[in-house]
Amino acid sequence: MRILFLANMYPPYDIGGYEQICHEVAIGLRDRGHTVKILTSRYGLSSPIPSENDVIRTLHLEADLNYYHPGDYFFSRSSREHFNILELRTVLQEFSPDVAVVWGMYLLSVNLPYWLEQWMPGRIVYYIASYWPKDQDPHSSYWRLPARSMIGEQIKKPLRALALSQLRRENYPPTLQFTRTLCCSEYVKDILIKAGSIPESSGVLHIGIDPEPFTNHIGQNKQINKGVLRLLYFGRLIEDKGVHTAIEALGLLKQHGYSENINLTILGSGHPDYESRLHLLIKKFSLENQINIAGKVPREHIPTMLLDFDVFLFTSIWPEPFGRTIIEAMLAGLIVVGSDVGGSREIFSYYDTDLLYPAGDANILASRIAMLMDGSKDKGKLVQCGKKLALESFSLDIMISRLENYLFDLVDQNKIIASATPHL
Repeated sequence: MRILFLANMYPPYDIGGYEQICHEVAIGLRDRGHTVKILTSRYGLSSPIPSENDVIRTLHLEADLNYYHPGDYFFSRSSREHFNILELRTVLQEFSPDVAVVWGMYLLSVNLPYWLEQWMPGRIVYYIASYWPKDQDPHSSYWRLPARSMIGEQIKKPLRALALSQLRRENYPPTLQFTRTLCCSEYVKDILIKAGSIPESSGVLHIGIDPEPFTNHIGQNKQINKGVLRLLYFGRLIEDKGVHTAIEALGLLKQHGYSENINLTILGSGHPDYESRLHLLIKKFSLENQINIAGKVPREHIPTMLLDFDVFLFTSIWPEPFGRTIIEAMLAGLIVVGSDVGGSREIFSYYDTDLLYPAGDANILASRIAMLMDGSKDKGKLVQCGKKLALESFSLDIMISRLENYLFDLVDQNKIIASATPHL
């Protein structure tokens, strides 16, 4: 098959697991003999755009990742939209894919999948590992938001009317059909169906993880450090990820005399305002000796770095679509303590629900960590349970095989339809 992926971002210029799994699935399909191309944004690049055989990094995102710049809406949005559509058309003409897979759409114009549906009817598959089909586009979201001051509101009000009227004239965002849709979890599927965003016929394809990078670096029975419980968070540093809850929990544990027996390492980067907040929290609770914000590390270094830790804290306060880092931590032999949100529940339902805590509740998170320190749980059993679950239910090979079969069926159906259509 000739498969085109449409994605907002693509490694190594990515912001999280949604983009990373796109890369791994694309590579896996290519290794199985398929011809794969990825059309994505120029996020993370400086000009000139480098040449890559299978990745086309030319699309413009709708807004900056951290801050919305209103001037861009009036002075560059129209030309960027026009460029994006022309670029998509060119790729379709030159590559002539059998099927297209729409991946992450955060900050990418919905006009792109809309035109894919027009130009490749019946041959589009959406893989959804977020809530973007029901989310408001960044333009409407910004312009409908009140300004922070009265003077700012007086300036913004006429511009708001102009911007929103323009979006209405353009019928933006357009309505998508989502005829063939796969979601990363039952939770995401249910949320989007209830919102009327996708059809009830949509399916579920759980995210899979390649176990080799994680299991190659550890022994069969990784042991928990008996001196200090080494906690880890790795991922984006934004409000939704709830890392501040972990810091608050360690502050509570310190009050109960656990400060000498526990530490936390935070790997990742994100919104600068939120990172500043985390540093202030550490200082507030006098946890400088217990918590280290180590910054973002290359993804390929993560598996070996996990060797140095015992427990992964999954702290999201928003309903995560799945929880990829949970599976990665389990593969590496870490125990996982997680917030009771979103699709991650589907993982914990086969693990240990005692290690869940209400999202944002630092008190209960502290109690879950203390539970591991006082011997209330069989740590070795939890490690083995996690590994078994990750290997048997959430492997990358299983995910790729199921997606491949789904795409084969779609292509075959279109061949049957085409052969049954009379030629004029």
